[in-house]
Amino acid sequence: MRSQWLTRAWTFVLPAMLIAGCAVGPRRVALGEDTRVGVFTYRVLAAQWQDQIGRGPKAVAPDARFYVVYLTVTNNGTEPLPFPRARLLDAVGREYPESPKAREHGIGLGSLQAMSPGFTLNGSLVFDVSPGAYTLILSDGNKGEATFQLPTQ
Repeated sequence: MRSQWLTRAWTFVLPAMLIAGCAVGPRRVALGEDTRVGVFTYRVLAAQWQDQIGRGPKAVAPDARFYVVYLTVTNNGTEPLPFPRARLLDAVGREYPESPKAREHGIGLGSLQAMSPGFTLNGSLVFDVSPGAYTLILSDGNKGEATFQLPTQ
């Protein structure tokens, strides 16, 4: 009788323990740390505020300020894949896409058409936002995501 009770109890307790041990939401990653999301491996190296991108007559001015995030990305898959869109979240949860101005000028990884399998690229993501605290969200193009808390200045 007691063993039946224990068996029934474990039927409910074990799944509850497994679910409680699972991470909820995107994985948080420190700057400089590699993280694999789907077939992509990301490493965010640094972030920097800039008043323009490009130089001379090809310089582009932001609407607010450019926040440039430097990173490496590797396509560990077996086929060419587009670089998944990155998103920036501010302190109140508003999302910002990569700067269309930067993409139009071919600046940043967001302007890539495809990444070849097995290649690692060093590059940047460019956002046009007001200075503040931001979190970067990188994905695999499906449901996998990792978040990086970026420096404020």
